[in-house]
Amino acid sequence: MEKISSLHDDVYVPKATGHLGEYKNYPDRFDPSEKSVITRLQQFGINPTEVEKVFGKNIADLTSEEYNAVMAEVIRGQYDVIVASVFDQYMFPSPESPDDNIRLKKMLQLINQFGDMEARCGVNLVKSSNDFKDNGNLVLSLEAGAHLIKSVSDSRKLADQGIKIFGLQYGKDNTLVESDGLTKLGNEVVQDLLENDLIIDLAHTGFKTRQAVMVLAQEKMKGHLISYTHGSSIDDLIESWKGKVGENRLLTQTEIKDIVKMGGMIGLGVSKPFFDSTRKVAERIDSIAQLDKGIDSIAIGTDFGGVAPEWLNEIKKPEDFYILGDILSRDFGMSDEEINKIVRKNAKDWIKRAIK
Repeated sequence: MEKISSLHDDVYVPKATGHLGEYKNYPDRFDPSEKSVITRLQQFGINPTEVEKVFGKNIADLTSEEYNAVMAEVIRGQYDVIVASVFDQYMFPSPESPDDNIRLKKMLQLINQFGDMEARCGVNLVKSSNDFKDNGNLVLSLEAGAHLIKSVSDSRKLADQGIKIFGLQYGKDNTLVESDGLTKLGNEVVQDLLENDLIIDLAHTGFKTRQAVMVLAQEKMKGHLISYTHGSSIDDLIESWKGKVGENRLLTQTEIKDIVKMGGMIGLGVSKPFFDSTRKVAERIDSIAQLDKGIDSIAIGTDFGGVAPEWLNEIKKPEDFYILGDILSRDFGMSDEEINKIVRKNAKDWIKRAIK
């Protein structure tokens, strides 16, 4: 399989993640002198040794322009569509702590970096369904920035800048989401997003929020705009992670059925803590594929570029998806066409249908 469509891959990632438990052995990902850059490139399917040969220098000495050129090459060569996460750069502990207006302004500036990517390095930024090309498509997703949305106009600013997929929560309550589900503003924002054909991502939200969003989507007949970009069902969670914070973000079997039925898309992770092995990923794919239209509702949400190395299973880069394909073919009788849909075609086709 030459190309892998992923529902979740970062091109730019937040700086201060070293304090997080899952990244305790993962150095700061913005520092080019750290080994994390090598890990990051490898997850995207790049051989660091080959890069060093091409540029004639140590990979840690690549300029930002050279690094972006390498990333663009792999995106064009191995991905049909890649979803890049946009973060509030100050959401993690930082020496700087500007007010929310400045943080939103800086996040809009970050998003603006993607605006000329096609001219600079040939990666196609998708702002409407008409923008899609055969490969190298980039779709922007707000993963950790919803806490800066203080009005419907704020979410519209983000949409105008190119955000097509909106995450509503990342780790804690915010202006849109509380423990009991959507806030009043959250309800207004979700309705506005649905009415304007923007995708809502439930991957980091809790159960009550997911339920509230899905009810609104069904009422507006917009279920095809609901995504769960990366994760698993709660039944798939590795044993050592059960009972920890974050478990609430995983789907129940009923939710899986509901998302499939309403025409949404589920992106399954391929690493821990979601799955203990690639075999477990295949088992969940087979389970969803048994549902009516299930085979059309599954994609892969790798989180490559942001996975701590110790969390990786057998699939460590795009080339390794043959492992999943072999299991699905040999043990579950899936055809090449079905496998291609899951690992490549579904994500692109679904996003292209969903957005206007």
